[in-house]
Amino acid sequence: MTDDLIFREVDEDIRRDRMEAALKKYGLYGIAAAVVVIAGVAGGVVWRDMQAEARLDRGGRFEQALDLVTANKPAEAAEIFEQLAAEGNETFQALAGQQAAAARAAAGDEQAALSAYDRLATNPDLPDLHRDLAAIKGALIALRTDGADAALQRLAPVAEGAGPFRNIAREIKAGALVKKGDKQAAIAELKAVSEDAASTANQQRRVAEYLRALGG
Repeated sequence: MTDDLIFREVDEDIRRDRMEAALKKYGLYGIAAAVVVIAGVAGGVVWRDMQAEARLDRGGRFEQALDLVTANKPAEAAEIFEQLAAEGNETFQALAGQQAAAARAAAGDEQAALSAYDRLATNPDLPDLHRDLAAIKGALIALRTDGADAALQRLAPVAEGAGPFRNIAREIKAGALVKKGDKQAAIAELKAVSEDAASTANQQRRVAEYLRALGG
């Protein structure tokens, strides 16, 4: 099952049964449904940059790799994305690197995907937007493979920063804290999101549901 399908199912579950049912069925994914927002942002960035580089050979190869993903050949796509990330400029390092990591995850190689996301998240030459996105996606994989503490370590720079993904990282951090058994810390994190003027109306409604489910 792909991450996109899981996220869609979780989002529907939250609307229908609130966070308690989502947590019972999916664990962290009840919180991590917020990553749907990230996927939309990343897709828009990819599309704009692809248009800007459409006449270049790299643009054609990028599209070829995307077609392989669509054809359910993620391992082959990952090889092309990795080549593009290695030889391209900063734009392609970020975009192709993100796609390569996602393709490795789709191919079932979560450790390779986690390593790729970690490299992106710690690359000082990349824009903060891409580094934060990689940190969040890496945290989601780390939670499945290495546990809550590994996820929290990756989320910390984003959740404690001032970037546009700060509150999404806080929501996912709360989910990791729930999985770790620290409900009070999770409630505190969610309350911080609810009190943040930068949080959106959708986030406010979602966090209110989470807090009610947790008794906060």
